[in-house]
Amino acid sequence: MSDAQQITLLVDGEETKVTTGTTGAELFFERRDVVVARVDGELRDLDQELPEGAEVEGVTIDSPDGLNVLRHSTAHVMAQAVQQLRPDAKLGIGPYITDGFYFDFDVAEPFTPEDLKTLEKMMQKIINQNQKFVRRVVSEDEAREAMKNEPYKLEAPGQEK
Repeated sequence: MSDAQQITLLVDGEETKVTTGTTGAELFFERRDVVVARVDGELRDLDQELPEGAEVEGVTIDSPDGLNVLRHSTAHVMAQAVQQLRPDAKLGIGPYITDGFYFDFDVAEPFTPEDLKTLEKMMQKIINQNQKFVRRVVSEDEAREAMKNEPYKLEAPGQEK
């Protein structure tokens, strides 16, 4: 590692030297409460490389921004569980809100209390699998291709039916 190039960051107020290519996940590896990084004032996923000279702050799960990240991720876990339970379910919108999150689903039959219990168990199983959720930046055409079976995701803002 002695041949690796070093960069300097300001991490939580302290100057820190790290290897070029270091990610937020590597930087905050021992801080299990850090769910996202604020890099030069902007929230960034932990899997992104940190640039030379950046001011980096670990954002913890109990902070407002950290809770929003958790809620957003939990909505994705729920959507995955719903589509495993009901493969024909179509995804609507699923933002985080002040006290949690919600997700609209288009399903043939309403969810029952038993379905909700099953979904909770499925979500826990997904979480226990330690799946990696990674943000992908794609073009509009790539997004349309990825969401071609999700008609509500393809609606333009203001053009909802």
